Amino acid sequence: MGETTGAGAVRGRRCAAVAVVVTAWGLAAAAGLLAGTAGGPWTTDRWYLVVDAADAVVYGLVAGVVLNRRAHPVAWLVALTAIGGGVAAVAAPLGELLTPDGAGSPPSWAVLQNVAWVPGTLALVLVVPYLVSAERPGRAARAAVLAGAGVTVAAVAVRLTDPWPWPDGGQSFAPLAVRDEGWARLADPASRWLFAAVAGLGLLAAGHAALRRRRDPVARGLGWLAIGTALIAVTFLPLAVRPESTGQVVVLFTPIAHLASQAFFPAAVLVAVLRQRLWGIDLAVSRTLVWWLLTGLLVGGYILVVAVLGWALPDDGTAVRVLTTAALAAGTQPARGWLQRRVDRLVHGEGTAPTLSRVGRHLGNAASDEEALTGMAASLAASLNLGSVRVLDTAGEPLAVVADPSGHGTDRVDIPLVVRGRLVGALSVAARPGERFDRRARACLEEVAQVVATAVQLAAVTRALRESRGRLAAARDDERRALRRELHDRIGPALAGIGLGLAAARNLLGDGPDAVGTLLVRLRAEVEASAEDVRGLARGLVPPVLDELGLAGAVKELVMRYEADGLAVTVRDNGVEWVPGQVAGAAYAIVAEAVRNVARHARARTCVVELTGGRMLTVVVEDDGRGMGQAPRAGVGTSSVRERAEEVGGTVEWAPGTGGRGTRVVLRVPVRTAPERVV
Repeated sequence: MGETTGAGAVRGRRCAAVAVVVTAWGLAAAAGLLAGTAGGPWTTDRWYLVVDAADAVVYGLVAGVVLNRRAHPVAWLVALTAIGGGVAAVAAPLGELLTPDGAGSPPSWAVLQNVAWVPGTLALVLVVPYLVSAERPGRAARAAVLAGAGVTVAAVAVRLTDPWPWPDGGQSFAPLAVRDEGWARLADPASRWLFAAVAGLGLLAAGHAALRRRRDPVARGLGWLAIGTALIAVTFLPLAVRPESTGQVVVLFTPIAHLASQAFFPAAVLVAVLRQRLWGIDLAVSRTLVWWLLTGLLVGGYILVVAVLGWALPDDGTAVRVLTTAALAAGTQPARGWLQRRVDRLVHGEGTAPTLSRVGRHLGNAASDEEALTGMAASLAASLNLGSVRVLDTAGEPLAVVADPSGHGTDRVDIPLVVRGRLVGALSVAARPGERFDRRARACLEEVAQVVATAVQLAAVTRALRESRGRLAAARDDERRALRRELHDRIGPALAGIGLGLAAARNLLGDGPDAVGTLLVRLRAEVEASAEDVRGLARGLVPPVLDELGLAGAVKELVMRYEADGLAVTVRDNGVEWVPGQVAGAAYAIVAEAVRNVARHARARTCVVELTGGRMLTVVVEDDGRGMGQAPRAGVGTSSVRERAEEVGGTVEWAPGTGGRGTRVVLRVPVRTAPERVV
């Protein structure tokens, strides 16, 4: 009948959980009925009855909640405390009813009033603080647990074998009493020493919890557990001291202090469990905490309001009841909302706005894309108390994975990451063991997914840019190697041969012009061939950025080099798509030469490069500089530009810029229809 709480997790015990709650609460109710039937004055024993009944109610609920999700040793120890407290609470009034005054000694089972509560209560102080952890206790913790178990067994043994009231008062009360005068004298001091050991070991357990909290900041909630353990440990000190002169005061202090500690210790255990996300009990705890806290506030508020109004209006009971009811009715809903918000934050984590703030903070602070995505996933998991968070790319490969050490449950949500209508990845999150996503969590995930999608898109763009730069660097290296090979194997030897030919021509000057003329003709042919090789090599140096980004993208990258020099260059792309490689190379070179001339000679502040595609590629470079004058001279640069344009069947023109200022260079090249793309 249990339910699996995660991969490899221990199954919960639903039937056992129900049985513990029903038994503990039934014993507490029976104790109340029996105490009311027995009547009698309100003594310190009745305070112990209240403590035992409170243990049955409070720890019965805690044990049921934990057992329903995880059959953990802590759950069984808490259940032992609840059942033991209930049995002790029932034994006291039942013994009074069965042994009225003068009817003889109470039955032997009545000793349960003093024994039944011991194992569970001592285990809470001496064992439970070491077990509230996702990790196995260390060697020192295991030794402390064994010591606590030994003290617990010894305390039970002393109470079961104590021969009191023998030999002074007749028949022994305990069923296993050892009627030995020496043991009769040692039983009470031994009990005191054992309670002193309980207090000391309890404070040691509290210190161990506090030390774990200090060493491990992730182990949240252990500070509260340390305080709760210390409070219960201190309540055993009066039982160890118990001076005769103030015995009644000390004995009365113990049950009252113990009762007060029950309002803190169970909550401290639950806080430690929730903060460390142990055992998958979040959903069960949320509404339970709200109900109990709200009930406690209402009861406490009722008592406080009645007391205050009774003091202010002592003669009008009707007015007190009306005002009290009105005050509680007005404060119930705000109190419930206040409690629900804080319990939700404890159980489910932060809301959408804090989560967005924490997740988005990694976009600007991370040193790399991988660190940004991992940090965002970790913040999302911590803010919403998730079992796992996976950020995936479009191929399903993980970009960042964050998993809770306690595992994840079966409830999973996959949210597509979309940027400008294009799928860039997916956000896959899983709840913790035993939990399910509610509407609030899903809505928060939808909001956060938009930020994560932006980060994934930025990472993809950065990765593509990095790969593109790598390809460009490789292409440049290939071009340099090819250029070096051409220079070394062809142009270099050709120039060396021409140099040797010139030297030979000089030597032949004395043989007559015919001999020299023949050699010079050959040398001229060699020079022209080498020049053609150089021109072919220059034409082949097409920038690799053209293959990567296309003509428009390559020009945009080109003009970025001049921004540092104070020249503002604007590129306008009017629908340039596919351009043949030879045409794109010529156009790119012409734009590069024109912008270089503007930067070097025009004294311009702005320059505009306009690209228009279609059947006729039109490239316009216009600046606001001093212009070319009335009679511009054709130089090497302009000739080179004209030759490049003519090689691809185009034309280039120079004219004054708009308004008569600057220079306007216009290149027009016919472009054939783009070929069909093979998919």
